[in-house]
Formats: sequence, C-alpha cells, structure tokens
Amino acid sequence: MVSTLSRTELLDAYAWPAGPWLRTNFVYSLDASLTRDGVSAGLSGPADSAVLHRLRGGADAVLVGASTAVAENYIGVKLPDAEQQARTARGQGGPPPLVVVTRSGQIGEPSRFLTHTTTGNYLLLTTDDPAAYERAAGHVERSEGTMTLLHAPDGLGQGIGLLHERGLLRILCEGGPHVSGALAAEGLIDELCVTLSPAAGGEGRGGTTPQATDEYTPAFVAAVDHFLFTRWIRRQEGDA
Repeated sequence: MVSTLSRTELLDAYAWPAGPWLRTNFVYSLDASLTRDGVSAGLSGPADSAVLHRLRGGADAVLVGASTAVAENYIGVKLPDAEQQARTARGQGGPPPLVVVTRSGQIGEPSRFLTHTTTGNYLLLTTDDPAAYERAAGHVERSEGTMTLLHAPDGLGQGIGLLHERGLLRILCEGGPHVSGALAAEGLIDELCVTLSPAAGGEGRGGTTPQATDEYTPAFVAAVDHFLFTRWIRRQEGDA
C-alpha cells in the first residue's frame, strides 16, 4: 500500500547515508517522458522540487552530463536558505560542487556553467582520446579559474574514484540519461530516486536510463501532492 505523507515526512525519507553513496534522481511523466518543453522542470512540482533540494543539500557533489548541463542551463548548485543553513550546521560548507561529465571533451552552447557559475566545477573525462582531453582543457581556460579538469581514461568508475579521493563521497547524479545509463552499466549506482509526475511530457524518453531490475529492491514509496515518490536500493549479497 502506498503511504500518503506530509512534506516534512517525505523529505526525512531522503536523508543521506554516511557514504560513499551514489544516487540518481529522475522525474518521469505519466507518458514516460523525461522533459516537458525541453526541460525536466516542466514535470516538477513543489514537493518534487523540495526533494531535489534536500538531495542536493546533503550531497558532497552533483554530477551531470555536459549535454544536460547546457540544455537545463546549469550555472552551479544553488540551495534554498533553509537547506544551506542545515548544510552549514552539518559542517559541509557552501553548496556542493558541480561535476560536469563529457566523454568527447565537447561542450555545446550556451555553456553558462563555464562562465556564470558561483561554485567550483569539475570536468570529468571518460575517454582515453588525447584530443578530447585537449578540447576539455580549452574549456577549462574559458572558465576563468572556476573549473578543475579531472581525467578518467578508464571510465566513470575511475572518475568516481577521483571524486572520492577529493572527499566527495555522497554523489547525486541528475542525468542526463546517457550518463546515468553509463553509471548503471558499470554497476556504480547505489540508489535510484524515481518520481512519477502527474503531468504529461509528450516528448518521449530518449536515451538510456537505469531501470529498476532484480538488482534493486524498493526502499520507499509514497504519494505527496499527486506525485509518486520512490527509492530503490541496490541489493547486497545475501539479501533475499
């Protein structure tokens, strides 16, 4: 049976474990779209937005693909005052850094996160192509010192390891679907946070998103403001 919770009870269900821990967070429409009018915010609502901010507030880093960063107009991670105050009280400091992933070293336009962000950026490469690294280095120069270039020629697993070495243990992946699919393919996702929106996107899913299979077990299901919120945890060895 699906629980019906208050907004406070809902947010309490999204507390972060100590880490290391990697979560993905997606909102889907009833017709299985990931966006409406080209952006995911078109499917969101107050409760879903509050969950997103709660997840960001507890994260050590927010990871996103370059295409999604451009399409969704990312300019860093900004938190509501209440979430930032809670983060500061926990000793986590300012907003979590934005980790931008690109396999090719190419970043589309407009790439505002290069020049307008107020938090540190990490550009993570998952290719051993030297040309891709050089292209990415050119973008770092454009960022006016706000971006650090990380090179992970052996794939996202190595990239996540580099983030862990920097003390970024609790990582929130906000997409896009190709990056999330790559994380899933390497078995790197500990938890799927999936929200079903009552809105209709009408734009199709596209790409590859991680699917809840027998590798994951439902940990939380609740209805709030006509949205259905779910969390799926990777099964551990020995789980029934």
